[in-house]
Amino acid sequence: MSPERADVLVVGGGVIGCALAAELAARGRGVIVLERAEPGTEASGAAAGMLSPQAEARTRDGFFDLALASRELYPAWVRVLEEETGVDVGYRRTGLLHCDFAGARAESRVEQIAWQREAGLDAAALRPGELPREIAERLSPEVSAAASFPAEGAVDPRRLTRAVWLLAERRGVRVRTGVEALGFRIEGGACRGVETRAGTVLANAVVDAAGAWAAFDSSLPLSVPVAPVRGQIVELRLAGAPLPTILSSDDVYLVPRADGTLLLGSTVEHVGFRKEVTAAAVERLIAAAVRLCPEIASARFVTAWSGLRPATPDGLPILGACRVPGLFFAGGHFRNGILLAPVTAVALADLLTGGAGKDLASFSIERFAEVLQPH
Repeated sequence: MSPERADVLVVGGGVIGCALAAELAARGRGVIVLERAEPGTEASGAAAGMLSPQAEARTRDGFFDLALASRELYPAWVRVLEEETGVDVGYRRTGLLHCDFAGARAESRVEQIAWQREAGLDAAALRPGELPREIAERLSPEVSAAASFPAEGAVDPRRLTRAVWLLAERRGVRVRTGVEALGFRIEGGACRGVETRAGTVLANAVVDAAGAWAAFDSSLPLSVPVAPVRGQIVELRLAGAPLPTILSSDDVYLVPRADGTLLLGSTVEHVGFRKEVTAAAVERLIAAAVRLCPEIASARFVTAWSGLRPATPDGLPILGACRVPGLFFAGGHFRNGILLAPVTAVALADLLTGGAGKDLASFSIERFAEVLQPH
């Protein structure tokens, strides 16, 4: 039997891989996605779904601009997803309120708000007395100041990954589930496909979007410095009304959903590929949440889960081409895979179809060449 072929082969069927595949298919490319399990069952579906580039940024740099551009793509992207698949992905512009407790050093937060306002972004520093009553009365009296980012939002990652998978398939992408990539097929120094347990899949271009498993081929002439970082999330149901906005402190974030549930996240644990939920982590998250919002002490526990996020040494994603012709990367998104999905799809599709797209040089895997030795 002849090997299966495609214009572009994407390794990894999470939100990044399927979003890219759908975008390429819309541009007339034949695409195959290889997914070791089922799309959305790893980091994509395990996320909390925050779309919060402003709250997490400490300076305006290339990564912030990329994240902000992706957040701005979300409303139109969601409309396309829902129109073509019929799936409501739970997108809401909730806003985000980051709270500081008494005694915390708030200088960096003031600077953050100042440069964002200078850039024309909506951000404000608030004292407790300046907060809307429906929020202030639910916060701990320990909260001494807050930073408001009204343009931030959230999405339901499980619904989103399901919708993106459906979108890709409906546009003609061949999604192969339960197929583990074993190694890249390198011929004449160029990547021509991928070897799997089910055989060889050939392509003109291959994109490694395999998340925490991006370093699956140790024989490449370059290192792929992506490692799993476990994050645990707790889901609760409040006894009263849902929170009207995302709340966060330096220790926890609380993401309300339209159905009245609340997500508490998240841990950052370097434990390899162990995806357990631990009692200690659940206890810490709930304690931090109660400190921020005391009514959580009486909330009903629903469930908890963990996911393995793909992290790089500098915390930035790996995007674009590399020294191996035909091989591209769309990985290492760490805690920002959901946020960065639409901009990653467009930027990589531009690159793969010869269009004039974003400058991805600062996110190239080659930035690690001088500090990491090839295998």
